[in-house]
Amino acid sequence: MSPFDFAVGLVSILVSLALADVASSVHRLIRQGRAVRWDGRVILTVGFVILLIVGMWFQVWFIRHIEQVLSFPSYLWLFLEFIVLFLVCAACLPDEVMESRDLTAFYERNRIYQWSLLALFQISFVLHTIYFNRLTGTSSDRMLKVDAAVVLPLAIFVLLAIVRSRLVHYIAL
Repeated sequence: MSPFDFAVGLVSILVSLALADVASSVHRLIRQGRAVRWDGRVILTVGFVILLIVGMWFQVWFIRHIEQVLSFPSYLWLFLEFIVLFLVCAACLPDEVMESRDLTAFYERNRIYQWSLLALFQISFVLHTIYFNRLTGTSSDRMLKVDAAVVLPLAIFVLLAIVRSRLVHYIAL
């Protein structure tokens, strides 16, 4: 096995744990049936978070040929990003269903924490993107497009942490 295989194995474990946490929380909510007051923002957030963490897992595959990724500082940085993604997954649904059957109230209590974690992740992702673009010698035009594409979600995450409007949250999600 290559060093990359070992590195991706540990990241895969974090992704698996995060997805298992989300699946367990969904299961507990579904088992409560009609006692749960569902909120579309929570459902959309869960879908977004699942797509994000699975997408990030695939992104790791694209950096497998970059030699600097296999350095300990670079890998530690990547590992910490996935720890934050795990926290995002763990935060998107209530841990104790009996206490949080009202997902509207849960979303409101959790909104700042959830979107702040995603903003933190996105800041790190922006820095990682800049770092990898520089390493791979990406052209300035392409780099500008890529950098803009990763900065826009950061602005949206900060907006969602600050703004309480249901409409804004639905539109952004």
